[in-house]
Amino acid sequence: MQFLSVYKKISQDDLGAADRHNRVVYRSEHLRNDNFLERENDGEKFKVLRYVDDCDPSILITVSDMLELIEDIRIVISESTHDIEITNHLKEVIFMCKLCIWNINDFYLEISPWGVNTDTYPKDLPEEYRFNISCL
Repeated sequence: MQFLSVYKKISQDDLGAADRHNRVVYRSEHLRNDNFLERENDGEKFKVLRYVDDCDPSILITVSDMLELIEDIRIVISESTHDIEITNHLKEVIFMCKLCIWNINDFYLEISPWGVNTDTYPKDLPEEYRFNISCL
């Protein structure tokens, strides 16, 4: 499973003072997303997803990074048309890219195979929307 997070960029002055969890702007996960996002065997087909794997995080910082991921996600969405839940999750990833593009000087996207502390998710969110919105 891949954990997708939008982080607020921290200035050099604030690096020591900021806790990583406090920098999270938005986060999403889905139990089956690794089947769609880990495409290291499809290097010719994908620009960003070919680097997503179960060993290292991928960090996207620039507008071109986000646009390339959106193009990759569009391909994956076309392959997953019969799986509405995954399709909705992938659309949520596009939303996350858009959020970063709109705030490119402030936010970046991380795709990570490493788990996150679920206590960092806002407790006020209803349970069915807390980790992703793909089951809507």
